Amino acid sequence: MRLPNIFSLYKRKSSVTSLVRNPFSTELDVSSIPDEIQDEFLDLRNDSSAHDLFKVKSVTQFWCTMYQSYSKVSMIALRVLVPFASTYLCEAGFSTLVNIKTKNRNRLDVGDDMSLAQTNFRPQISKLAAEMQDQASH
Repeated sequence: MRLPNIFSLYKRKSSVTSLVRNPFSTELDVSSIPDEIQDEFLDLRNDSSAHDLFKVKSVTQFWCTMYQSYSKVSMIALRVLVPFASTYLCEAGFSTLVNIKTKNRNRLDVGDDMSLAQTNFRPQISKLAAEMQDQASH
């Protein structure tokens, strides 16, 4: 069974947006959900463990977790959410580039600097310093 394409989803934009934001909302009308995923949506809506998971996780984490159990509904939700994540990453990268490219740091190749600025990895300086061997005297 084929899922509806992204363009047909935008015809039902408000219902799909409501589905993505909160699939357990009582205001969400089941008849407004695309026919191809209604059965799976009803199963998800009646799943108490999924409801508990929705309360503790972010929207994107919830839909990624639900992909194994409710793949059709999750795929629709992820198709709506993915453009926002990529737009955010693009804006974050541009902001990093603006901060790096100043008058004092005007280098042509900023790839390494941007990778370092955008990573979540934090080096353990004290551990690295403890592992260093003192320089022997001459």
